[in-house]
Amino acid sequence: MQQFISGSFKQIEKPQSVHPPSIPVDLSQYDEEYITYCIEQEQSISELEAGLHTNDDPAEIAKKALVTACAFYDADWAGVIELDLELNIWASSWWHNIDPAVKELEKMQEFENLMVMPSIIEAIKKQKPIIFSDVEDIAKTSPKEYQVYKRLEVHSVMAVPFGPKPMGFLVVRNLKKYHNRTSTLNTLAYVIHRAIAQKNTMERVRMALTPDEIKTDNDVIINFFGGMEITTSAGVWKEQDFNSPKSSRAVAYIMMHRKKAHSPLAIADALYPEDGSDIDTINKNIRGYIYRFRKSFEPICKSKLIEYTTNGYRLSPSANVMSDLQKFEKLWNQTRKDIPIPQKVHALKHAIKLYKGHVLGAACDDHWIVGTATEYKMKYIAMVDELLTIFSEFEDYDGIHHFASKAVSLIPENVKAQYWLVYSIYHSGVVALAKREIEKAKCRLTSEEFDTLQKFICKDNSLPYGQLFE
Repeated sequence: MQQFISGSFKQIEKPQSVHPPSIPVDLSQYDEEYITYCIEQEQSISELEAGLHTNDDPAEIAKKALVTACAFYDADWAGVIELDLELNIWASSWWHNIDPAVKELEKMQEFENLMVMPSIIEAIKKQKPIIFSDVEDIAKTSPKEYQVYKRLEVHSVMAVPFGPKPMGFLVVRNLKKYHNRTSTLNTLAYVIHRAIAQKNTMERVRMALTPDEIKTDNDVIINFFGGMEITTSAGVWKEQDFNSPKSSRAVAYIMMHRKKAHSPLAIADALYPEDGSDIDTINKNIRGYIYRFRKSFEPICKSKLIEYTTNGYRLSPSANVMSDLQKFEKLWNQTRKDIPIPQKVHALKHAIKLYKGHVLGAACDDHWIVGTATEYKMKYIAMVDELLTIFSEFEDYDGIHHFASKAVSLIPENVKAQYWLVYSIYHSGVVALAKREIEKAKCRLTSEEFDTLQKFICKDNSLPYGQLFE
């Protein structure tokens, strides 16, 4: 079956078999419809196989399989739906509509409620197909599920399960042929499941970067400075690639308050206290945020980092998690003690290296995180100043320049770091560059901040204030 996931595209046309050939004596036990089905199945699968010999794009492979499904069953739509039984969510990923004008999922929400779809739950648990030749048949027995089908303009449907990791269904909608024959759809589901696995493998390779701190599959490193970044034994997940701010904030809140589980309402109240949505909407939104994160994080983690309990969402207790905030705080406490200078310098350097910008970067001004972000920013500024004061005692001007430059780039309003930058340049013997740096600072700082910089330089007897500001 490997040949199903490597090949070039060849448009798969609807088979033209209308009348079956004459039936040999040894096939007389089969009806004409079944023989036609077998012939068309062989033709369709062979054409799909021939079209995949030079293609290694999982999305394109899946697309061709979906086109084949629509053509074979004479359906108007085919798609992949993936399930999260813990979050009670189903969502569509890859799909194909026979109408080329349809460019997006119509009438389907980004995340659908699995609890109103008993046929999906039963089918996935029993690993059996879903077949409704006419959805009107369930209007009375399962009215909520019926309403979903009506909203999605489903008149008939066939779906076959696949899994695990991910778990879901390959679905064809409004099929006009072979309503009770699932073997072809099962074959196509296998192709698509392998394409999903290949996509995840490619994602793992792209994200692969394992630091020395990762020793086992349970080890997880979460960095919050500058923006959220999560590292496992399989690779690195970066918030900047995720591009889902609300999901990132919900996940970050759970991770930063990891000592207990948080209900959807508690998370929403903390992040969006002004939101007046009803409970059901809040539950759905938070569930969707967690699901979206899980799908993004899945390629580099075998287990669920965020799990759901009866008390709400929490960081999985099975994960051995260490964050850069924890490391920074430990080093901060260490440097507050009366310890030998070499040991203090080592701790200060280590802590300063951890700080890559404001806590949660883009979200640092949000009300729920601004206090934490400000606290760590002030601690970083204090540690940089302490380190550079020590360097000045040993006349390490290169060291001062290095750390001061980085501090200014991370926190432009850090006046003390700006002072140290001017100090290091002047004492390195380049007066003209020191004056130029002051001009840059004047553009970078507010008038009050620049006045403060002038005062720092004025009080330093080793700096010629008049020469630098003439």
